[in-house]
Amino acid sequence: MTGHAAGGRQIVAGIDGSAVAEAAARWAAAVAARGNLPLRLVHVLPPAPLFYGAPAPVPDIEAVRALGDAALSHAAEIIRGEQPAVAIECTTITGPTPAECLLDVAPSASMVVIGSACAGPVEGFLNATALRLAHHATCPVTVWRPAPGPVLPDRRPVIVGVDGSEISSAAVRWACSFAASFEAPVVAVHIWTGTAPQGGSHRHEYLVDATEQVLLAESVAGCRTEYPDLTIEQVTERGAPADALLGRCRQAQLLVVGSHDRGALGRALLGSTGQDMLHRAPCPVTICHPDATPAPPHAETPSAPTESRRRP
Repeated sequence: MTGHAAGGRQIVAGIDGSAVAEAAARWAAAVAARGNLPLRLVHVLPPAPLFYGAPAPVPDIEAVRALGDAALSHAAEIIRGEQPAVAIECTTITGPTPAECLLDVAPSASMVVIGSACAGPVEGFLNATALRLAHHATCPVTVWRPAPGPVLPDRRPVIVGVDGSEISSAAVRWACSFAASFEAPVVAVHIWTGTAPQGGSHRHEYLVDATEQVLLAESVAGCRTEYPDLTIEQVTERGAPADALLGRCRQAQLLVVGSHDRGALGRALLGSTGQDMLHRAPCPVTICHPDATPAPPHAETPSAPTESRRRP
């Protein structure tokens, strides 16, 4: 069994004591079990406050730490019951924000999983930690959210957006690797937005669609060879990419999309479709980068002197 990203050594899941974070960690553990990867549960503590005047009332740091330790232990206990073969490590990190701390550990991870309840003043509101990770992490990021159906991966379809770019090719490879691990089908969706010239006919649209079908077929050809037993459905149509993907996500267990290349500032950017999916998709969403290709798992994890680590 292979892992689901290049160079990664572990799957990381953020734990904050919420039910959605715990469910996300259970999902991450199931993926870790299939990939023979260790699971690292991370809880972030706020730094000690600095006072430049009269001290103000502050939360009891030790009490906050105890709550975090309890959340980690509880999640680890549940996961151990479901995935007894997975090696679990619990880590407490002190840092400015959960996003910054998780971004620091992302380079050593094959995937970072973060739960998002999408509960806010606007329907589909995404928490800041999940959004920042999706934009800036150097490994695939899965934003897990409550959805109809089982919490753990199963045989429901995996949807992947395809546009023919190197970025979407990485998403296709990742989606097929994931789906093959759980014997699930893949639905590769390519939406073209061109319009026929003025006075154009249905025949013109048919010819354009045929060209786009070739592009999609070429994008999944490598995975058909690598995973001969994997069912890959190809869908091409003209329309709005976000709406087309959303329509298929309702029956899916996961949506996989690619990020944009890193620019001069070293930042990974999401396109409008990926951004829209993060906010609106009714299922978990995985954001992939061009180098997110499946690779053999690694059992060892590096140490970090600024972190508190333990095995529950």
